[in-house]
Amino acid sequence: MTITINPAIVSARVAKRHKNGRTPVFAYLSIAPIIAIMISIVGLPLLYSLFLSLNTTNPITKRWVFVGLGNYTKVFQSADFWAALGRTVYFSAVSVSGAIILGTVIALVLNEKFAGRGVLRSVVLVPWAMAPVSIGVLWSFVYAGNFGLLNGLLHDLGLGFFATAWLGDGFRALNLIALTQIWNQAPLTSLMLLSGLQSMPANLHRAAILDGAGPIRRFFSITLPWLKPSLFFITIVATINSLMTFDILWIMTRGGPGAATTVLSWLGYLQSFQFLRFGEGAATLYVLTALSLLLAIIYFVILSPNRRHRTVDQSTFSQTEETLRPVVRRHDMVRLPAWKPRQRIHPANARRYGRMLFGMTASIIFLWSALPVIALILISLSPAGDLIRTPPSLIPSRLTFDNYVSVLMADSGSTSVQAKRVPVSLLNSLSIGIVVSLVNVALGTLAGYGFSRYGQQRFFSGTLWALLITRMIPALTLVLPFFILFRSLGLIDTHVGLIIAYSSILLPLSSWMMKTTFDNVPISLDRAAIVDGCTRFSMLRKVLIPVVRPGIIAALIFCFLVSWNEFLFAMILTSTPKTQTIPVVIAGFLNQARFYEYGPLFAASVLAILPPVAIAFFFQRYLVQGALSGAVKG
Repeated sequence: MTITINPAIVSARVAKRHKNGRTPVFAYLSIAPIIAIMISIVGLPLLYSLFLSLNTTNPITKRWVFVGLGNYTKVFQSADFWAALGRTVYFSAVSVSGAIILGTVIALVLNEKFAGRGVLRSVVLVPWAMAPVSIGVLWSFVYAGNFGLLNGLLHDLGLGFFATAWLGDGFRALNLIALTQIWNQAPLTSLMLLSGLQSMPANLHRAAILDGAGPIRRFFSITLPWLKPSLFFITIVATINSLMTFDILWIMTRGGPGAATTVLSWLGYLQSFQFLRFGEGAATLYVLTALSLLLAIIYFVILSPNRRHRTVDQSTFSQTEETLRPVVRRHDMVRLPAWKPRQRIHPANARRYGRMLFGMTASIIFLWSALPVIALILISLSPAGDLIRTPPSLIPSRLTFDNYVSVLMADSGSTSVQAKRVPVSLLNSLSIGIVVSLVNVALGTLAGYGFSRYGQQRFFSGTLWALLITRMIPALTLVLPFFILFRSLGLIDTHVGLIIAYSSILLPLSSWMMKTTFDNVPISLDRAAIVDGCTRFSMLRKVLIPVVRPGIIAALIFCFLVSWNEFLFAMILTSTPKTQTIPVVIAGFLNQARFYEYGPLFAASVLAILPPVAIAFFFQRYLVQGALSGAVKG
């Protein structure tokens, strides 16, 4: 299609539109589907959950009794609640700070040019792309007391006297789960910071180097101020992810030993689905939702890069003052005393030591990211007897594909019921993931266009913020009303029910990603197409969608990963193999607790991580673009 532009006509039409001040009907129609759907699948369930929190129910008589704020009073008077709140705050503080520090180091390394950078970037993304259920299975076996991988390594090194039941001590178990959360979330932090680093002008550091600034000084005076907007967003995302942690806890400790790892999300689950105290469970989860929103507001007030009257360290290098002004934001600059480096190490030796330190850091990052995954693959190829031998060892007696045969071949003679469910569950995850991704990205593309082009208007900006706030709502807050409502509507144990539930978390994600993608397309392209005779819909379909195709692919990848890895909705809303997804089947292995299940369990876990790992390796470019769009996999 050839587009001709007549500047006079374009100017006249633009001036007329601004004079009239009318918003095209198409703009409202573009966001109408997503508004209607989110009200139906998020707004109404939230109101129903609020209604639950104001009532008590008898699971036998099914009678409802209105108690007003009685459930909240009972929650706040409970010692279990305050203990769980303390653990939640501690767990979130450790996991968020660890993920940000480690993610920053990884991003700084990946921002440098070196041989194998592409491979390392793909390897780093693997822990983030893996399903939390698979991560829980892997690390619970690493920390297992009698025959875990960590104790096996200690015995192989002759340090068996250090072996212990790593998850047997409550405080240590909470910290080990936080470490597992860091392993899972640090790649997301590094991905988003890397996108910020790659957008930073190179002349900032070149000018600072000419003034004699070392790498540490440049990091705190240039790099860190530049990354503050990204760090602000990352801190909110990491905090919400930590507050909502459920899958890893369910697999690794289930709140134990005792109640040592019972955080608010797990406490709400216990009250709702174990003790059937729906009112108290809903009240606890609403408190968790309020905590998420409160922390987001506090971060915004304290960390927001747009706050007035903040003092940001200016570079001490007089020649770069004007260059650094965009980074430190005009009047927020303050002067520091002139600084000159003292020569302590010969420059040639400093460069040599720097290269050595960089190589060691890159190697440690590779081992940190890859070794646990390699260990999972290795134990999936080990005979069942090797997995329970004492003393444990990392070295298998032989390698075998028997575990894969038992989960992939229906006539393999496997005695494991769960193993026979793996092929169907893989197909369920694949089909649901494809449908959910296509539907949500199609709707998100429409909405993203409306939010991008008309986001300055109050209605559109308010609607967008309302969508984003839904990402701060713990999934447990929604799954409880979903379970009750779907049961009455006959949607329990159906693919349609899962698609609806998954869309509650994917529609805001896809809309935000596509909104950011459209922001990078000049609006003059829209105007030229309309002048050429296109309707707004044909303009979007024929002109803009081909331009934003990379963003659409990135959104499809993120939506598929979230759908493939989702565990909570699938666990609560499915009950038979015909609809169960692969994370639910993997979790089912743990309920049987028979030694011959371990081999098929690890084989199924490896099969479950193959699609995410393949995506991390072959589509890393689109994942980086998704990070630029502010995408979040919760």
